[in-house]
Amino acid sequence: MTKHEFLINTLTSTVLNVVPLLASPIAPSGVLREKFDYEIRLPEFEEATRKLLREKGAKIPDLLLINKKRKLLVVVECKSSFTFQMEENLSKQIKFYSSQDFERIWKQLFSDIDNSEIWVFAYKNLGNKIAGFISSQSILRNLTNVVVWEVALSKGREEAEIHKVYGNHMDNDLNNFMGKSKLKCSPPKIDLLIDPTLTYVERIYRIGRRILAFMAAAYLTEEERKVTLQDFRRRNADALMTDKELTRCFRYLITLIPQIGHYENKNQQILLAKRPSVNKVKSKLVAIQSMSEESFKLELARIGKKNVSIVLGKRPKEVQKTKLDRWIKKPMKSNASFFYYPREDVLSHSLFCESFQLNRQVANLCSFTPI
Repeated sequence: MTKHEFLINTLTSTVLNVVPLLASPIAPSGVLREKFDYEIRLPEFEEATRKLLREKGAKIPDLLLINKKRKLLVVVECKSSFTFQMEENLSKQIKFYSSQDFERIWKQLFSDIDNSEIWVFAYKNLGNKIAGFISSQSILRNLTNVVVWEVALSKGREEAEIHKVYGNHMDNDLNNFMGKSKLKCSPPKIDLLIDPTLTYVERIYRIGRRILAFMAAAYLTEEERKVTLQDFRRRNADALMTDKELTRCFRYLITLIPQIGHYENKNQQILLAKRPSVNKVKSKLVAIQSMSEESFKLELARIGKKNVSIVLGKRPKEVQKTKLDRWIKKPMKSNASFFYYPREDVLSHSLFCESFQLNRQVANLCSFTPI
């Protein structure tokens, strides 16, 4: 687990308090939700929004929390180091999250929210440096309200303490509490699916490991073999990603490890194999985890090309001719026919187009029109 991911997991545990189990984590209410009504929200940002963020030097926030009672949106940024690059990035992020452009975005997503606030979450002794930087930048102090939190792990205990080192919360109840006390939580030390910065390699490895544990736990009924998006979210409360992202991860996982089962595109679900080879699945998951992002993409592309089949076969025997044949144009004679069978799990539109071009080239050689 990276330092950045640990910060995200720790703050999330105050809202979800994720508890690890053998097969997957569960999530009862955390202290921040239980006492102050803060909840995690996972909006699906459109490509236009992502492009705008890139142009402004910002990015998708690490976490978004809302408080319906206070009609407040909280943008969370986790910082695990203090460098010149971090200062520059944080400055751009605060400016953008304070802009009218971002306000228009979140008001479209949360029409019942009136105000926003920025929380910067960092390790012990790092928060004060970040607070000093924000204080020294007069332009940042006059923008959206910023609060800085620090987290420290208690020695010899699985408990973390969070305290405020800069700013005042718009939520008076939370501000009074953080001024006098500390938030205490038990951050999970397992590989969660919360961090939005995870690569596809890591996401697929973690999802695959969860599914493997579920497959190996006990005998599965026919109904339990069907893993839908809803089923996976119900068993894995930390799967904070959009349906689109989770569906893509399912498809990539089955493409790379077909021993797990079959992906049904129509129902957007995985049909688990009846007699899976647990050892083979486990070894392939280990191989996936060791892949770089580039090798991962190349492997998906290679398998995608392989799964587009071109079959040359003999034409069926001609049926007995009738008088009607004289009115029908005679077909071109040949000993071979060209058939094109794209598999349902072709990885992307680009691969499909590439295989179609190959289809056309072979068809021209055979003087047939592709079906």
